[in-house]
Amino acid sequence: MSIGVKFQRKHQRLGYLVKYLYYFIVKRNILQKKVSFGTKNSDKVIYVIKPDYQDGVEGLLSLINKQVLYIAYARKRGFYPYVDWKNYKTQYYDGKNNAWEYFFKQPSGLTEDEVYKSKNVYLSGWTFKTINPEGLFEAEVFIDNDIREKSSKMLCDHIQFNDEVLSIVDREAANLRISDCIGVYVRGTDYVKLKPSGEYVQPTVEQVKCKIREFENKYNAPIFLVTEDGNIFDALKDEFGNAIRIVSFDTFIRNYEGKDVLSKSNVLEKNKRLRGQKYLAKMILLSKCKYLISSITQGSKFSYILNNGKYTDEYIFHLGLY
Repeated sequence: MSIGVKFQRKHQRLGYLVKYLYYFIVKRNILQKKVSFGTKNSDKVIYVIKPDYQDGVEGLLSLINKQVLYIAYARKRGFYPYVDWKNYKTQYYDGKNNAWEYFFKQPSGLTEDEVYKSKNVYLSGWTFKTINPEGLFEAEVFIDNDIREKSSKMLCDHIQFNDEVLSIVDREAANLRISDCIGVYVRGTDYVKLKPSGEYVQPTVEQVKCKIREFENKYNAPIFLVTEDGNIFDALKDEFGNAIRIVSFDTFIRNYEGKDVLSKSNVLEKNKRLRGQKYLAKMILLSKCKYLISSITQGSKFSYILNNGKYTDEYIFHLGLY
């Protein structure tokens, strides 16, 4: 590990401690706490995993990366993890269903009924000691093979995609011949128009075109494009024509006004279950490509970790932060 990375980790831990103290004084509801809901499972400790921030804004892959850390934390301590996206708000909240189960199986096979009648229960949240001391699932996965490999192992050890998601992935992978493709991932819409502070700068369409031409000339391979932005899709389709491949169900946002983040704009698919499953499937497919050209976002981190170093060639746009 380089001196620079050690220095960064030290200051990340210091920042975590300061943030914990702030939450302890001002927002204690975000801290981990122990509760009891009844007398069931008196021989077990159940760990209810909830989103840290329940503003309905955080993206699916950002949520997943964090929930995996909590699942690993619980299992390391002999607890039984249960992910609750029904009683705690996410983008996919409807007050009726546990949205985690739209995408994944429960890590311990527990049901909501028995969890909320159990005697020994922890509600996840910030603790005095960080649950992520090694900095897993951060942007370092793109430059540090050790961090990427540890992140990948944790991801694969602690989540199971559900049958609906796997069915979508298998069907689309066959249609796309995904293992032959140059995967291209780039965000537009709110990332570009709002330039959210602390998020990674996205490349311009011209930068993406140049890199695709380079890969196309080297590998003569089809291009699997993942973007939500209709303008980006149009520009790349005009440039590369039938070499561009997309999933059969893809749609694009063309009427985004740039006044708020996508999750608070009236431009997303109304069926939250399908919206999330389709997005997750595309990011899994991106991890199965032979080559990769990508910007840095929470989504691309997930795909990169899932692939775990198996791309034959790759290019990641490191353009700094907004």
